Amino acid sequence: MVLPLPAQAQVLRCTDARTGKVTYTDGACDAGDRSHEVEARKSAEALARERAASEEAAQRMRERLAADADAAERREEREAKKARDERRARQGAPLDYANSAACTNARRQLSAAAAGSARTPEEQAARLEAAQRQMDFSCLGPEGYAQAEAARANRPQVVVVQPPAWPVRPRPTHPDRQERTHIKECTSFTCTDSNGKRYPRTGRGSFEER
Repeated sequence: MVLPLPAQAQVLRCTDARTGKVTYTDGACDAGDRSHEVEARKSAEALARERAASEEAAQRMRERLAADADAAERREEREAKKARDERRARQGAPLDYANSAACTNARRQLSAAAAGSARTPEEQAARLEAAQRQMDFSCLGPEGYAQAEAARANRPQVVVVQPPAWPVRPRPTHPDRQERTHIKECTSFTCTDSNGKRYPRTGRGSFEER
């Protein structure tokens, strides 16, 4: 019967007696060095078990790394698919012009134009109209803006007459002036005026004595 030779797995710590230098070896220390067994000599069976355990641990590490890589790849695929779906949804869905930043800014500009003042009423009206058109374009979009422009073109024009800078006093109305009474006809003794009243032709009470 042949016995297996012991495996060379012993580790010794060697300390130089003169300098105190420490070295490690799996063989034998130099003459004069103090030796200390750090790890005892292992049998072939123990070394085989350690190698098997090490290989098993390495295999588990490889499997875990492969699983992590596979999970990361699947996660990247899901995120890429989600991004593609969101991009297609944005391209297919109509733009929400009313809640856009451009619409918010246009509303702010219209409010500022309404609160501001200009040198003339015409200039103020022009500013308001320009701000209103910009808000319509930003908040309604090109198609909605075209419809708003068409409706604005069909709207009847309102002309505002500006009052004069000085006060105007209304002219008083004059009653119809009555025609002055005059003699229309006379006979030998009487005369008749334009109102039909008769007077003596001469003497007291005649038309000339009035």
